[in-house]
Amino acid sequence: MSTKVIAFVDPGPNLAQYLSAVGDRLPAGYAPTYFALRVKSRSVLHRLGRPLHPRHSAGKPGDWPSHIRIDRDALVARLRKDADKALVARDAPDFRWLVGALDAFLDDLEPAGIFLWNGSGLAAAITEQLARARGIPLVFGENGYLPGTLQLDPQGVNAFSRIGLDASLDEIRTRDYSETQVQELDRLLGGYRAGTTPTRKPPPCGRVRPSPLAYLAQAWEDLHEREPSAKGNLRIPREIPPLPERFVFFPLQVRSDSQLTIHSPLYGNRLDEAIADLDRAVRAIDPGLKLVVKLHPADLGKTDYDPVAQGFPDVVWIGGGDVRTILQRAACVVTVNSTVGIEGMIYGKPVVTLGSNFYVREGLVHPVRDRSQLVDRLRAALTDPPDHPLTQQYLRYLYFHAFARGHWQDYAEASLDAIGARIVDMVERAR
Repeated sequence: MSTKVIAFVDPGPNLAQYLSAVGDRLPAGYAPTYFALRVKSRSVLHRLGRPLHPRHSAGKPGDWPSHIRIDRDALVARLRKDADKALVARDAPDFRWLVGALDAFLDDLEPAGIFLWNGSGLAAAITEQLARARGIPLVFGENGYLPGTLQLDPQGVNAFSRIGLDASLDEIRTRDYSETQVQELDRLLGGYRAGTTPTRKPPPCGRVRPSPLAYLAQAWEDLHEREPSAKGNLRIPREIPPLPERFVFFPLQVRSDSQLTIHSPLYGNRLDEAIADLDRAVRAIDPGLKLVVKLHPADLGKTDYDPVAQGFPDVVWIGGGDVRTILQRAACVVTVNSTVGIEGMIYGKPVVTLGSNFYVREGLVHPVRDRSQLVDRLRAALTDPPDHPLTQQYLRYLYFHAFARGHWQDYAEASLDAIGARIVDMVERAR
């Protein structure tokens, strides 16, 4: 029996070594190969001796073969970066070269399956269309929403995923879990609430770094794409101040993240508008209720919220600190669609959502589908206690069924084997 290829397309520099290790742990009969464009990723994979495509990563002008069909509108709808959308809109030579290079890669390798991280990068989004046209199974990966987990899904991640589509909340409520399973997840979530981090095994041979030349080349490339630094957030304290007696907690998300640019139909990444609506809603519900807003640590140097903070002086603004300290005290959690929605459930808090995600389900959270619904949905969340038995069952469903039991920073054999086996299982089920 010939060896079947699993193609890992466009792994980022932080993921390249882990996905290389996963490739070594694929079940018998499967072998990995890698398509990478980023200089640092290519350098890491080259140092690890991985089969690497394309031979040259620089785009070249030229037309792709006439048989290739790309739905540009669908492609743009999947993309996170404005720069990538502009390449497609301009029909830029680099875009056309990449389509041709990926098409040739799939023709040459004929992979049994393809792994894509997140799916919102240009190479990943192109690959998705080319692979679906060929009937090649896809596996999308992303961070899981519980400690020590990853999302692996055949359709996409977050709001694009199939998580939960096979089971109603009533079915999830009645699923059976052994006492051992219940205790295992309880220990994990108890550790999270206590501030502990699951043990993660480092790479056995140490971290493989890109070459110094790769660092320089990547820095030069990034100069054209890097978002300008925002000097600001000087009005917002880094430490958590004394919290109000009763408050609604709104943790911000990274404005350039695909969660906002793709999966936020009400607000997009205009979080200032969401803050304004929430401030009005909180005042309408109870003048004694406060709104607490926390900046995302990855957005501190990208977005200056000082002007927004100045316009909403009654909002309690927080620039740093452990989100768990705030979750523990909050009366309600409002999120567009972030992991903090699940973290709110872990703390038994009612959750209001302003965007799309797999966990945005009526009865589990309070979805806001139209901005005019915000006051009523927030009032309901503050008035009606969460369905704790359903929440606990849903978290068990995510941990034991929906998510893969491994993490891209954990090189333990159990983690690598779990991810490799889940990838191959998804590929075989789809064929």
